[in-house]
Amino acid sequence: MRDRDLSKHVEHVVSKVKDTGAPKAIGRNLEGDSLQIHGSWQRCLTKYNLDPSSSIKPRILTARALKDHTEPLEEFLFIARTGMKSLYERVSEAGYVILLGDSNGVTIDYLGDPSLDREHREAGLYLGSVWTESIEGTCGMGTCVEERRPITIHRDEHFRSRHIGLSCSTTPIFYPDGTLLGTLDISLLRPPPDKESQLLALQLVNYYARLVENAYFLRLFKDNWIIRFNAMHAFVEVVTENILAVDSEGFIVAGNASALKEITRRDGCTPVSRHVSDVFDLRFEDMMSHALHKTTTILPIRTVRNGSQYFATFRAPEMNVVQVPSGASQTVVDNRVSPHMTLEYLAGTDSQMLFNANCAKRVMNKDISILLIGETGTGKEVFARAIHEASDRSMNPFVALNCASIPESLIESELFGYKQGAFTGARSKGMRGKILQSDGGTLFLDEIGDMPLNLQTRLLRVLAEKEILPLGSETPVRVDLHVICATLRNLDELVRKGEFREDLYYRLNGVTITLPPLRERQDRALVIENILLLENNGRPKEIDPEAFEVLLSASWPGNIRQLRNVLRYALALCEGDSIQLADLPPDILQAASLPVENIREVREVASSRPEQVQPDSIQYAERSAILNVLKKKKWNITIASADLGISRATLYRKMKKYNIIPPNEMEAVQ
Repeated sequence: MRDRDLSKHVEHVVSKVKDTGAPKAIGRNLEGDSLQIHGSWQRCLTKYNLDPSSSIKPRILTARALKDHTEPLEEFLFIARTGMKSLYERVSEAGYVILLGDSNGVTIDYLGDPSLDREHREAGLYLGSVWTESIEGTCGMGTCVEERRPITIHRDEHFRSRHIGLSCSTTPIFYPDGTLLGTLDISLLRPPPDKESQLLALQLVNYYARLVENAYFLRLFKDNWIIRFNAMHAFVEVVTENILAVDSEGFIVAGNASALKEITRRDGCTPVSRHVSDVFDLRFEDMMSHALHKTTTILPIRTVRNGSQYFATFRAPEMNVVQVPSGASQTVVDNRVSPHMTLEYLAGTDSQMLFNANCAKRVMNKDISILLIGETGTGKEVFARAIHEASDRSMNPFVALNCASIPESLIESELFGYKQGAFTGARSKGMRGKILQSDGGTLFLDEIGDMPLNLQTRLLRVLAEKEILPLGSETPVRVDLHVICATLRNLDELVRKGEFREDLYYRLNGVTITLPPLRERQDRALVIENILLLENNGRPKEIDPEAFEVLLSASWPGNIRQLRNVLRYALALCEGDSIQLADLPPDILQAASLPVENIREVREVASSRPEQVQPDSIQYAERSAILNVLKKKKWNITIASADLGISRATLYRKMKKYNIIPPNEMEAVQ
């Protein structure tokens, strides 16, 4: 830069600060920035006694000194790095550098073009650089730390003339209590003259800062119950806008900035320190039940004071023990019922599953596709989700598509999406397909062996070129895609038959992980206990030794899915402190190779329990009504319970009480 330009900049800064009147616009400022920049220039001259003409190079800390700043923030750095990489992928071609700063204005992480490292270091856009306002004057990171608001410092808005060729857009990142945690900055060495060219840069850096802030919030409160809520149903699963953390007593202990602002604005006071049932029309017990048991449910909730409606999802704590209130007492339970179960939890103590978990950890953050093989019900989708949650992509969406459950005519639009008016019956605004929905996250394709051949060709192209062309569109869209596939079919045989593309098979089969059937697992007892805890909403339940032996010896052709159904049935029928033989379904008793007389004895014991009713009693009328509805609905428990206006569990209990046995169960013990 010419000496004349430097001199003009210095004169301009000094004259503006000396002007004691209202601050004037500096260059072509965006509305709102001029006041902060004028105030920063005043601080630099009068408070810090800085010389705007100083040519001293930016200070860069030694590795040892930098370690003092990075070590206390290791967990934050790990989370922020994922957001930085995602942001850099979107702006790297434009020449931007990404800087992550701590609350002291020290750059603790950096992403930029390696070929420009020397230039970046000279400009101070480098790891370990110190951008405090007291040293470098008005600048993106330093002024953001002072002002605690998003800001762009463009070219000659910098205080020091050395920096007037830069453009820096920076936004603060806060702890949940409002304390400054750090800053996220996107800088450009040679920006266009017009400051408005950086509008999008500031919006992008602010968006990713909020993603990082929210991800760190979830990590800080991993041992709490989490409520995520949004005013729009369609966004609650894909946009983590408002988050609250709830303790084991049901009291809200923290919220992200968006949630606190939203509730305070709508409700009139902060939700922190209030019981969740005092803020929303939501019982704490119901919230726990949804978090532990209904992982895909989006629940409508309203604020208590003014009835504002939101849509919410819930997450259980990740800690080893959780306090679960039950009436007036509390029970400590092992929290292996987290909605997104960890790889360690799923592995249990089985040697094959431990090998699978270790294998998944080694490849999950590499550009390697994973193929899950296993019988139906072995938990392939749950295992895929656990891989996603353990990976660097966990802050982005996990999107699942079952290739066998969608008609061939619809699977193309479901997978690739379509533009407005692409075909008759299309949505008026088009639709983003599963691939685009999973951008930056994980796409899980279940039953991949059932994908039509013509779509296999398109999927192969997407995997190879990392871009997608929605139906009706002429412009391809870049996509950051990581695929996990699953199948119970023999893909080798399908390839030989010409029913599955060989090149796609090798593209998807980066590493194959085989999930063992339940009957072959060495830790079946542990699996049964874990699933029982899950199905009983986190409350421990005993199993009679004889009943447990039957469960252990069962062949489980439906694997874990079948086990869950059996335990649900047993819990619905069980009235005592523990699950007995008589509470198990007849097909399990019969498959357990018990002698016929033993099965009959079990049924006789069960039939002796029901209450004896008199023909002219209310109970007799109730039994008759239930029996009539069941017969009318062809013994469909779900439909019958809805028709009777009671839950399925209540209907099972009443059937047991009145000795009402479905025809198929009678046949099983004949």
